Amino acid sequence: MSFLSQLLEFYHLNTKDLGARSAPGSFNHLKTPFESDDFIKVTSRLKQAIDQKEKTVIYGDYDVDGLTATAIMKLALDELGLNPGFFIPSRYVEGYGLNVERVRQFALKGYHLIITVDNGIAAIEAISEAKKLGMDVMVIDHHDVPATLPPFDCCFHQTYSHFLDYNCSAASLCFFVASFLLRRFDSYLATLAGIAVFSDVMPLVGNNLELAKMMLQFINKHHYSNLSYILGNGTITYDDINFMLIPSFNSVGRIMKDSASTNNACRLLLERNDDEKIKKYGSLVVSCNLERKEIVKNVSFNSKYTLSSEHGICLRTEEFAGLSGLFANKVMREKGVPVAIFSKDDINPENLVGSLRAPEGYRVDEFLKKYQNLLVAGGGHERAAGLTIREKDYYLICTMFISECSKQALEMKKSEEKSINITLEDINEANYHVYESFMPFGEGFPAPTFKVTVEKEKLVLSPSHKAIFATTPDRQGQVILFDHIDEIVNSSQETFDIYGSLSLEIYKNTKKIKLIGNKIL
Repeated sequence: MSFLSQLLEFYHLNTKDLGARSAPGSFNHLKTPFESDDFIKVTSRLKQAIDQKEKTVIYGDYDVDGLTATAIMKLALDELGLNPGFFIPSRYVEGYGLNVERVRQFALKGYHLIITVDNGIAAIEAISEAKKLGMDVMVIDHHDVPATLPPFDCCFHQTYSHFLDYNCSAASLCFFVASFLLRRFDSYLATLAGIAVFSDVMPLVGNNLELAKMMLQFINKHHYSNLSYILGNGTITYDDINFMLIPSFNSVGRIMKDSASTNNACRLLLERNDDEKIKKYGSLVVSCNLERKEIVKNVSFNSKYTLSSEHGICLRTEEFAGLSGLFANKVMREKGVPVAIFSKDDINPENLVGSLRAPEGYRVDEFLKKYQNLLVAGGGHERAAGLTIREKDYYLICTMFISECSKQALEMKKSEEKSINITLEDINEANYHVYESFMPFGEGFPAPTFKVTVEKEKLVLSPSHKAIFATTPDRQGQVILFDHIDEIVNSSQETFDIYGSLSLEIYKNTKKIKLIGNKIL
């Protein structure tokens, strides 16, 4: 079976499906909300604010979706003459979402309209305070709709507003609001919305897929100066967005404890012409990302609080609470089991904030649902979730988490990882171009795992002893492993099944296709 045929079979697609998926993204393919009653209320309220020059502020969030959503609304409303203020909170000071204290400050400054983006749908107390102080509140949010809604004046939400039957980013909702008001689709605003598709791990269907494809097209066509400061000026790939751009912007909110820094991260997205400002804000983002990498690399855990079994592990660290998800990912990859990482809550010292991460097959969201009565707050997806707990409940919750993981492991069907079998010779540039035609990969359409069988005699240890690799006869491709090195070197096996993912490396204008191994049998 050909390489293409194996990929089509893996995804249950035919060539027509692939043609539609690999076609360039287009504004013409977007489903628009322009007839939605909620959307009409939101855009009408904004037109009123523009006409009457109302003093307006946008309240965003410190993650990439919140930053891009804020930038989209700010850029559009600036162009329309409203010139709103904006504020990106610090997770360590204000925490997530609109809060009462900030609402009171907005009132003292004379703001009449608050626009919450990527938050607000559950901010009952803060929005009630805003209404009491005579302000109007608009909510543009994509998070779960609570049983009791706050008293907002208008709201645009993908399901509450009967727009989509799948999740989307707040930035994409803001993109449609901005496009309607500007009476055009703007390529840079679409780029910001496309970035948020990946940062918030949205399902790659419908509008999400179109925005993701357009984002990559526009970045490579226009080479926006502010984004190029992070990405460089070469050809940009989806991996560059996922592993360079998004972590860089997220790092500011994760390690900087002042809101000035998170607001400056947003200013980088707003600034496209002034090289001096781009350098100022861009250097902040780059330096935060470098620091973030060092912290994650060298993180330590307090053994006093460690609970573990063969099916799960719980740890505590004194490091940044905003990095708990990255710490959990690191440990999960090393141990291969579900992980819970907790840190002190900077806002409420009686609480701990944590992140749950799990390998494929586990459901950490099921744990949250089952034990929600023990949580201060919590939410997430099958394999990734965040939660806040009372410190006094730490051992109880950790015990419950490990017990739940053990139960799920017993119920889990034992099956070989779904993968595509290839040969060493299949790792070449022609097949990589076929692989590229299936991109983008993401939620609901994950990158495939490939399995290649390699003779031990073909595996060569690098001079540094930090990697082991096998090169294809034509030198175009390579299988490389950074883990399991001692296991291979000391084994008497003649062959190894190596599982991993494909990537393209370009060095000094030379291309090499690599299968980065993450598992061996």
